[in-house]
Amino acid sequence: MKKLLSKYDGFIIDLDGVIYLDKKPFKYSKTFINELIKQNKKYVFLTNDSSLSPNEYSKLLKSEGIQCSKDQIITPINNFINLVDIKKIKNRNLMVFSSSKLKNYLIKSGIKVIKNIDNYKNAEKIIVSGNINFSYKDLMYASLCVQNGAELFATSTDNSYPTKLGNVPATGSIIAAILKTHNAKVINLGKPSKSIFSMALRTLGTNKKNTIMLGDNLITDIYGAKRNGIDSALILTGKTTKSALKNSTHSPNYILNDLKL
Repeated sequence: MKKLLSKYDGFIIDLDGVIYLDKKPFKYSKTFINELIKQNKKYVFLTNDSSLSPNEYSKLLKSEGIQCSKDQIITPINNFINLVDIKKIKNRNLMVFSSSKLKNYLIKSGIKVIKNIDNYKNAEKIIVSGNINFSYKDLMYASLCVQNGAELFATSTDNSYPTKLGNVPATGSIIAAILKTHNAKVINLGKPSKSIFSMALRTLGTNKKNTIMLGDNLITDIYGAKRNGIDSALILTGKTTKSALKNSTHSPNYILNDLKL
């Protein structure tokens, strides 16, 4: 890890499986972030988990002694709002299948959301984001929207994410169920999309050559970094094991057991 600190100026850091598990920080997370600050390194947290707003993530990390402002949190929802702001996506007739917190955050951010589920035929686009309260009704209406021609935006296409119990179903598993009823194009707002990595780089303000991604997922983090011209380090505290690397075509520049300095 000391080699990475001397070589890179900007750090894009995953949360689940790297900084914490089940929202509880790993042993070396706080020390690692404090060292980044001490050495005047720039860092952002890039997560596919959209269950919380950037402000809520910031409060969560700070409550655990990890310094982080809301501007240092980048989620797929940030990415969607940014794409609306720069006119890449029209701000109209969106239906949201997510946690109530996420839906309210989008509304407060000025996104025009259809609130009444009975108006699903008016939806021009939908956002699907897995959460603990996602129901069959959500799945049914999301599928009906897509069948009716709505664009399908996913906060991620991850099929699973790491917890203490093991890897559990994520947004990608819900998207797969929707596609079983009606085949459609999926627009991924999260990693490994180019748009979210571009947002992370703009926020950091560092050059690609001087920036590294720290992640635990070979597809979202490692492949995402590579396709965006960024070096990567696989951290083995989350989803991926060393044995999984043998059958993968996505190779990181570095492999580290944890964030220990």
